[in-house]
Amino acid sequence: MPPFRYFGGIDFSGAKEPLSNLWAAVGREHEGKLEIVSLCPLPYREDLRAYVAGHWRRHVDAGEEETILWGADFPFGVPAAVARRIAGERPATWAGVAAWVADRPPEEIWKQFPDTHKAPRATDTNGALAPLDMRIYKQTLEGMRFLHELRDDTELSILPEAPNPSAATTMIEVYPSGAAKDLGVRGGKVPSRAGEVRARPAALKPFMTFSHHSMEACACTLEDARDACIACLVAFLCRDDLDQPRRLGRVPEEMLALEGWIFRPPAAL
Repeated sequence: MPPFRYFGGIDFSGAKEPLSNLWAAVGREHEGKLEIVSLCPLPYREDLRAYVAGHWRRHVDAGEEETILWGADFPFGVPAAVARRIAGERPATWAGVAAWVADRPPEEIWKQFPDTHKAPRATDTNGALAPLDMRIYKQTLEGMRFLHELRDDTELSILPEAPNPSAATTMIEVYPSGAAKDLGVRGGKVPSRAGEVRARPAALKPFMTFSHHSMEACACTLEDARDACIACLVAFLCRDDLDQPRRLGRVPEEMLALEGWIFRPPAAL
């Protein structure tokens, strides 16, 4: 696969649609930094699916041959113990579990596994919530449905669960709030006092620029827009470290393929 020229970031939501907190950012390298060239809210997960599958190209005048690496803020998988219970007598695979999840409402799935709501994945680090925790289970399960359906819309590589070297679109799991701590980026919530928004660009400036001031204003004012930009930043920083989960050697290969991995900025590891 040729080097990625574009990078994407998704601040996902499993809440009831239409949504006000689902944002996507697209950036590219400019003078050694990430330059955000598109930042937009998307009211429906179906809109996000179409955007990731190819509509982003129209926003940034990218050709069909351009490759993109996306960082998405939701758990890509459930704990291995849950995956094996879903699989039953069959071998547990990420694709099989995602297909099973995509056919069922999140609340129905969540109620089937009451003993696993606090169970983390072997790959979870840096303060991430358990995938089936009451606070994020809808995000996890709607996210897995999103990935399953996205594979029908475009040739997709999901790392490390479902790699596809020929795909132009690659997706990795990221954790923006954890990455912000790793990188020392301040200002996570909405501004709490007058004038604070004018100081916020300084926190992002060491890591990213914006092709238009309106996008910078969104990232410095709206938490979800900012998280989409940081998700994009993590993808950019990990572009040459996609073998990160194996390089670190903390989790067995079969567990990575089933549960996934939260990619972190290489400098933080």
